[in-house]
Amino acid sequence: MTTDPDIEVTHDHLLNKTVAITQPKTGYRVGTDAILLAASVPQRTKRILDMGCGVGGVALCIARRLADVQITAVEIDPDMVALAERNIFDNDFASQIRLLKGDITALSPVLAKSFDHVVSNPPYHDTRGTRPKNRSRALAHMGEDTKLADWVLAAIWATKPRGRISFICRADRASELITAFESNGAGETLICPLWPRHDTPASRVIIQVRKNITGPGAILPGLVVHNDKGGYTQSANLIMQGGALNLTHPARS
Repeated sequence: MTTDPDIEVTHDHLLNKTVAITQPKTGYRVGTDAILLAASVPQRTKRILDMGCGVGGVALCIARRLADVQITAVEIDPDMVALAERNIFDNDFASQIRLLKGDITALSPVLAKSFDHVVSNPPYHDTRGTRPKNRSRALAHMGEDTKLADWVLAAIWATKPRGRISFICRADRASELITAFESNGAGETLICPLWPRHDTPASRVIIQVRKNITGPGAILPGLVVHNDKGGYTQSANLIMQGGALNLTHPARS
């Protein structure tokens, strides 16, 4: 698969330059959200589904940190699929990451109830807002015909009973996301706030749930991403270098 020749790209690196990534120069670009979401996947995980993988940022970071995982990455945008295919090849992850072009609401029936962990950085901006002119940014931020609830249902459908699902979203969509999960049988909700700085409200949260588990959840201490000088905090820097973001339920610690 080839990328639209009119798309300008940049060649960047993640996780202390251990992951090479080619991505569009404009539009949606891989950032800290992808790295933090990837870091939240536990060490013992074996089979992972990355829904809406874009150019592969989350899947690439998981594959670099967890050598024994098998990842299925799904993306609907053909240009992003072409770049993800290139990134998988460039990082020698073909044996770990299987790439599928398709709609997350129309996955093959063989994938139902087959994943230990489903991750997603879904389109989480309010569709009533101004739609970005850049097509890839619009798809990443607002989706096309899918709503946040569609991503929840697709994730639950693909997850094994008692398996985990982790979404990263804007903090102001957290309650909507949690309600959608719990209304469809996924609970024991962990909320991990992500603060840009120590004195600012959380702008993002990671929501992690378990399928067919209805126990009480918890709000975790979370992570302050930047220090007062604008650099990463010590904890965030360890994650940016390839470390884990441990999301552990207090009752299981």
